[in-house]
Amino acid sequence: MAWGEMDDVFEAEVRSAEAQMQLVVWIAAGFFVATAVGASVVLIRGHLAHFSRPIVQSKIVGILWMVPIYATDSWLSLRFKDAALYLDLMRDSYEGYVIYLFLALMIAYLGDGSEERVVEILRSLPDMPHPYPFSKWCAPVKLGAAFIRDCKLATMQFVVLKPLMSLVAIVLELNGVYNQGSFSAATGYLYTSLVVNASITYAFYYLVLFYLALGEPLKPFNPVPKFLCIKAVLFLSFWQSVVLAFLSRFQLIHEVGSWSVENVTTGINNLLICCEMGFVALAHHHAFPYAPYVVTADAAANTNAATAAHVSQRRSVLADHLAFGDAMRDFNEVMPVVLPTHFTPGASILKAKKNLTQ
Repeated sequence: MAWGEMDDVFEAEVRSAEAQMQLVVWIAAGFFVATAVGASVVLIRGHLAHFSRPIVQSKIVGILWMVPIYATDSWLSLRFKDAALYLDLMRDSYEGYVIYLFLALMIAYLGDGSEERVVEILRSLPDMPHPYPFSKWCAPVKLGAAFIRDCKLATMQFVVLKPLMSLVAIVLELNGVYNQGSFSAATGYLYTSLVVNASITYAFYYLVLFYLALGEPLKPFNPVPKFLCIKAVLFLSFWQSVVLAFLSRFQLIHEVGSWSVENVTTGINNLLICCEMGFVALAHHHAFPYAPYVVTADAAANTNAATAAHVSQRRSVLADHLAFGDAMRDFNEVMPVVLPTHFTPGASILKAKKNLTQ
């Protein structure tokens, strides 16, 4: 056999071994993904079957969908490595929305559909100092309607910026200047990472302020495990990608066969997310149980007509699963703060609909 033919045979065997290894890793990750998705679907179905408090449970269900979306997206990205950057756009878009849903859930717990109740609680409290060291430079926070609006703005800006930075990353990648994992000042990865880090820190800071202000009234709703579940997912996914990028920067991660260093770095991150989501899904059963919302037939018979009509009330897929209507209302509330003075998103939408019907 000629040397050229031997080289071809060897390369074919290497490619075959590489493909088999990729398949084994993908199937192993699929086990965790199936566990995560299955456990999440059971919990989601439980909430929807006992949908006695839609104003609260619509936010919970929206948060629970985070695990299936993260797990499935990461699993597909692990299999189709060259499309990972594009597939992650869906995951990144939902990531920001989950932070907003957590804030909306806390407001729903306290107000039960009436934000004014939460405002009244806040107004009864004294001004709150910022946590150290920000208290040295920032004036105490005046608690009231403006504080809730600031909290919404902090979470909504991440809802917008996170997918926007993902789109920027795709554009930069198509132009060959993104270079994922590189912290060189000449590449886009450094700047998009800094923007995302600043944005998520700002959002979480206001979530912490909200809890510091209303921690006592929120105690019956056990908010800490819920917050930790969300924070763990978002911070793990972001910071482990940064750590892996540093490892590749110092040449501690190497290319494997047809997988470049960038592919390997992204693949490890996606594999970790697949495994982590299985544990997060189980933690969700503790943090977001549906048992408190189960209304027995006897209990339902003893409630008044308004409450009985409220039990198992269903609106729409977007409303029940994602609290989309509440999100649009809050978006319209906070966006005029950062948009031009005479621009109101809600009014613009209504005007556009009116023009279409004429």
